[in-house]
Amino acid sequence: MRKSGGNIHTIDILFPLLFILLFCFCALLVVLQGARIYERTAEGLQENYTVRTAVSYLQEKVRECGDASQIAIEEIGGRQVLVIDSRVEGELYATYIYQEEGRLKELFTRKEDFTGLAGGQELVELDTFAVERPEENLLQFDVSADGQEETFFIRMAVDGTAAGDGNTENVDESYDTLAGRTEG
Repeated sequence: MRKSGGNIHTIDILFPLLFILLFCFCALLVVLQGARIYERTAEGLQENYTVRTAVSYLQEKVRECGDASQIAIEEIGGRQVLVIDSRVEGELYATYIYQEEGRLKELFTRKEDFTGLAGGQELVELDTFAVERPEENLLQFDVSADGQEETFFIRMAVDGTAAGDGNTENVDESYDTLAGRTEG
């Protein structure tokens, strides 16, 4: 009498082994595809974060300023600088916002102690920074980082009140409705 299962054929070993290898290969492909998707998503978020952070920062700095007459655009050390004057305990201070070595920087100092832009606080990576004043109470900013470019406008307060009809509607629409976005 013969015992069952006494003869083991090559196919009996090869089929389960091939099935396990096929399963491992498919699992590896799924993991690699997921990693690629995660990497692209993370890069997109980083690019968007950089420009959005710069836009939000600039909007907040301009809006916290009480009057358009306290804001000037100057050329200092061969670079364009946004200068925001303020009074602290009776003394005149200035905030200098500029781009240097691929970063947006801010320098806050007493106006009379200003000796140059050295020592500014690094805020965010930024490839380009340009600001214009097309109207007395309107600033136009052009910024770019990581191939993403943004053009946006901020309407400033005039004599301590928001531009326009006396409310803040024109100020609040500055980014959402006046921003021009181009991606490179």
